[in-house]
Amino acid sequence: MYQLSVNGTLLMMSDEAGMLGNFSGRYSNNIPNLDLLLKSWNGETYISDRATRESIILRKPYLSICLACQPYVFDSMIDNTAFRGSGLIARLIYCFPKSNIGSRRYDTAPIPENVAENYKNLIYNLLYAKFNYSDEKEIYLHFEAETFREFVNYYNNYIEKQLVTEMAFCKDWGGKYHGLILRICGILHCVISFLKNENPAEVRVNIHTLCNAIALANYYREQAIYAYTLAETDIGIVRAERILDKIKSKQIQNIRQNELYKICRCRLFKNAQEFAGTVEMLEEYQYIQRFTSKGANGKTVIGIAVNPELYR
Repeated sequence: MYQLSVNGTLLMMSDEAGMLGNFSGRYSNNIPNLDLLLKSWNGETYISDRATRESIILRKPYLSICLACQPYVFDSMIDNTAFRGSGLIARLIYCFPKSNIGSRRYDTAPIPENVAENYKNLIYNLLYAKFNYSDEKEIYLHFEAETFREFVNYYNNYIEKQLVTEMAFCKDWGGKYHGLILRICGILHCVISFLKNENPAEVRVNIHTLCNAIALANYYREQAIYAYTLAETDIGIVRAERILDKIKSKQIQNIRQNELYKICRCRLFKNAQEFAGTVEMLEEYQYIQRFTSKGANGKTVIGIAVNPELYR
């Protein structure tokens, strides 16, 4: 918060999502405090009054958060009533990259020096330009007339209709989709302007920049649909996939059910009964076949035979 009060902007980056626990009430008796996150999304004034400390007033806070975390983090976020109800997760953009495990190389080529140098110079130039603008003056970007007409047409005939079709599962995120396009469009316009040594406020946004922004935003739209759909996935299917993944990774042909349970134990299965129910579903779909035999002390043992087609 101190850095925000000094600079007005802040970038928080982490390869985990522990910081979200702080806002969800980890240190405040499980009482969520999301005001700073929500207001920093569009620069609303944030006021923090505390009895034992001086009040903190942030006039135009802008906070960017970048988290590289496991998919289960999103599951916990979407199940969090405060996060979902406040619109926090609708303010984030998502990226689920395709896994390269199994085809990665250790001796990959480094980023070319000229690419790294050009990128660094661009970032420094953008930061220099940012901090040389007056904090007291808002800078407005404007569309060309044709660009504005195309954006209005795109919203009316595409975005709004998708809220009840492709984006029906993520209407809260979809409601902010047009804003995401405008944000990306603004970023692209500023970058292009600075590369040309132009003032972005004095040059109107053209149709080419808008089309590029829509192309980028469309990628994130697909990722959001995937993310929300993933959260709605039947837990039974997730459990079944867990068992099948373990069977295939260990090339299991025959195994006792209790031994397979030990191999597959994780947070998905609260107890052996839930595991047994998933095994029963797999048998119903003919992935496996169960059989019984006599074990030590005459006890009945449940065995599992894996369908050979699983490996074809």
